[in-house]
Amino acid sequence: MAFEKGIDVARFNELDDSWVQTGGLWTRCVFIGEKNSPDSPVGFAIKADREIGDHVAGRRSFDTTTMTVLLSGSVMHDGRWMKPGDFYVAPPNDVNGDLVFGSEGAVLFIIFDNRSGIIPKFVDADDQARFDETLRADVEAVAAGRIERSVALLPLRDAYTKGRAVVFRTLEAVQQYRTETGTEW
Repeated sequence: MAFEKGIDVARFNELDDSWVQTGGLWTRCVFIGEKNSPDSPVGFAIKADREIGDHVAGRRSFDTTTMTVLLSGSVMHDGRWMKPGDFYVAPPNDVNGDLVFGSEGAVLFIIFDNRSGIIPKFVDADDQARFDETLRADVEAVAAGRIERSVALLPLRDAYTKGRAVVFRTLEAVQQYRTETGTEW
């Protein structure tokens, strides 16, 4: 096994030409392990702007183990708010990933155990059709090891709830939310 890679310094807080943009999402791939190998791991940094809300395609599964880490901002993942440093590990074919990005946006890092398993299977037929039409060819090329460049992984929905709100009934609930999510507003 020959590793031809040097060290890749990934700066997830600075957008440059290594990121690809789809609407309010930017994606950057970090390739790990043997070059162009479908069996090597790969990471996807996903940066969402503050207006993305629940615009990202919904629940999905992957054919490989994934670990999703929140690096900055806040994200509701399957009904649970995550704050920086929180992570979620999913076994192969686990259906998850209903994402709502907080009002400040967020940066997620998803690492996949095998590149060959990065092609998502969406629960919603419209989400799957949108992925198949707009992103599948590039994602398949990364999964097969034919290319090593950043590609978008998650399609955006045509209809979404812009600025989907979190409603609080008391000031104590606001403070608890701030504490749990690290939100500073």
